[in-house]
Amino acid sequence: MEKALVQPLQAIFTCKLSVVDRDMFVRGLMKDKWTRGLSSSMQSFRNCKRRLGLKALAKCIAPLAEKCRQSDIVAVKVIRLHMSYVDKLLSADPDLRLIHLVRDPRGLVESWRKVAPRRTKSMKHMRLNAKLMCQRMLTDCQVRRQLEPKYPGRILLLRYEDLVTATDKVFDEVYGGLLQLALPSNVVGVIEQQLHASSANGLTGTRRTNGSATATNWRRTISSDLRAYITDTCYQLLAELNYS
Repeated sequence: MEKALVQPLQAIFTCKLSVVDRDMFVRGLMKDKWTRGLSSSMQSFRNCKRRLGLKALAKCIAPLAEKCRQSDIVAVKVIRLHMSYVDKLLSADPDLRLIHLVRDPRGLVESWRKVAPRRTKSMKHMRLNAKLMCQRMLTDCQVRRQLEPKYPGRILLLRYEDLVTATDKVFDEVYGGLLQLALPSNVVGVIEQQLHASSANGLTGTRRTNGSATATNWRRTISSDLRAYITDTCYQLLAELNYS
């Protein structure tokens, strides 16, 4: 598991992209159409790959790695990484900072239900997903609490709901508090465009016409039975994260 998770992350943080599994550059999100215009840095890489082909992938990765080395901040969003692996990452790199992003589990499960295959939308499946997810999230929170005194000032808990309802405050916490950097002038504008766009780009996209409403829409669509089950099953997690 360390080879699959920790080592690739360390390679990305140090911009050693040539040692990362090449599948990362040709599969997964790199094949999805909606991701093609998200990054100007990646656009030159995509053009190179299209022009030279997969056999010359290393030639296309080299300038991407150089761009990485020139960047002031290298950020990676990792989905469902066990918090137990974070200790090794923080210990190995004193400049590394962690943002622990969470969301109300009732909102998470309802979002999953909207995009899940029909065969997994049953109440039985939703309850099982909710139970497993809350157990894992609670464990991550407990491990994070143990790591916070060991790495003071390097870990920030961030609730998704706060990001979209108190954006300015969150920016201050991330840049002024966690990173100890000035807030780039263009960041606020970019986030505003994402949260208050003229049109949304689908359930799996990141652009919303009303970001605050998106964070709480689950309250109007979730079934009362599923909501009651999650509230009861995940009561420890809800209390831990201060979700009423």
